[in-house]
Amino acid sequence: MSTVIVTSHRSTSLQKVSNDIKTALESNGREVKNILGFPSVRSSDYANCRNVLFVMTFDTIWARPYFCAYYLLKSDGWNTIFYTTIEGKPLRFLGDEWIYRECEFIANSNYTKKKIAKEGGRVLDVIHHGIDTRKYRNLKFMGRIMRSELGASEKEFIVLYIAGGYRRKGHDLFRSVIQYVGKKDNTIKFVVVTQPNAIQYYADLENCIVSDEFGNLPEEKIIGLFHACDLYAQPSLSEGFGLPVLEALACGKVVVHPDYEPLSEITTKSTSYRCKVATVSEWSGEREEHTGIIYELHLYDPNEFGDLIIQAKDELMKERKEKERLCLNRAKQFDMHKTYKKFLKYIQ
Repeated sequence: MSTVIVTSHRSTSLQKVSNDIKTALESNGREVKNILGFPSVRSSDYANCRNVLFVMTFDTIWARPYFCAYYLLKSDGWNTIFYTTIEGKPLRFLGDEWIYRECEFIANSNYTKKKIAKEGGRVLDVIHHGIDTRKYRNLKFMGRIMRSELGASEKEFIVLYIAGGYRRKGHDLFRSVIQYVGKKDNTIKFVVVTQPNAIQYYADLENCIVSDEFGNLPEEKIIGLFHACDLYAQPSLSEGFGLPVLEALACGKVVVHPDYEPLSEITTKSTSYRCKVATVSEWSGEREEHTGIIYELHLYDPNEFGDLIIQAKDELMKERKEKERLCLNRAKQFDMHKTYKKFLKYIQ
């Protein structure tokens, strides 16, 4: 019997994960009938289907319709699976006890598992996100093309960051990092791909090229940017997984990131430069988001982060090939045909 995947059309990363799961399941002989971008309980959407796989953030406000659909479909006889992520801890509301009592979850990281379980949620398993590592290797030639589009010279050392425009992505701190590095080494250039609301942090920086095309660039160009850079930076303050970190590794790129889970679940000490987290603060999100998540913001010293970028540049000049090999080997541990195969245990 086939599977229907239910996700959110609002999230670029969840759509990517859903499409990759579909590909991985089909390569293992399972039929995926459709991917819905919204929660549905119409039986016609699941005709001739046995399994319904939800791919959605554990957000007690935005995901509530998904929790309801999961429960109703399960009650009507479908085999329902809820694959989830969270960037902090769930915000509890009166009357949401049924979510923790009736639903079961598969987490995308050990971090996600701990945060949901601590609130009483039942987590069956951890299945890390995966990517098609072969595709990333085969598109290595796109690095030359994208580097040319960026107008980067051979002498310039390119640091890339790709993220949405949310505060938890750390754009304000990363601006300070870029300013600090610019004073220390003017051969290091930054490329930031984000959303229009975050352009303000980078627009006046001479050592930074900023694009507002986050979520709109073709996949080939995104992968090309990973290949075009010399180093990937993940200065985000909060993550449920951190898919760009894995994408960077799959392109043979070392990552600089704050030292917290789940980022430290993806990288190893030999494939990353980890900046010490100075403090962790709780934040309920921006007013327009109105989320059911209390985000955990992992704050760090921008100067320390900048020093790690400079250190990484110096070391990569001497051992780039070896670091690339280590990164590629690490990424293979998260190949989607390996990680998402674990869903077969739960699909009937």
